[in-house]
Amino acid sequence: MTGPDLHRFDGDTPAQPELNRLIEDARRAVAWRASLSSLTGTAEVEGVRVVVNGNGGLHTLTVSDEACSEGGDVVSGLILRAVHAAQQDLAQGVRRTGRETFGARSPQARTVATALEAKFGSIGEVLPQRPDIDIT
Repeated sequence: MTGPDLHRFDGDTPAQPELNRLIEDARRAVAWRASLSSLTGTAEVEGVRVVVNGNGGLHTLTVSDEACSEGGDVVSGLILRAVHAAQQDLAQGVRRTGRETFGARSPQARTVATALEAKFGSIGEVLPQRPDIDIT
């Protein structure tokens, strides 16, 4: 009794080119994602300078004396605006590298743009002071 002829599986299968393309796409995506940690976003708004890391989190905050002249609520608003502007700067870099890696009209580039809009699309807000809550 003889078994199946396994030599028919030698060489490339009909789907091999597609599998190779998918593997290469996955490798590019992983390398691109890893490269994002080296990106930063920066902005300066009326004496408040901000640097955000590759995830959009605050890395560096510098507030000039002049920015403090109108009180804490104004400074809080300036900080939020500067963080948002730095995140927009970061998003621009992420979109650019996504287009370079995947192609300007690729589904991946569209997904990146949509995700960035969801993550960084809106600015934070200064919460009203609540004298009835002690945060110390």
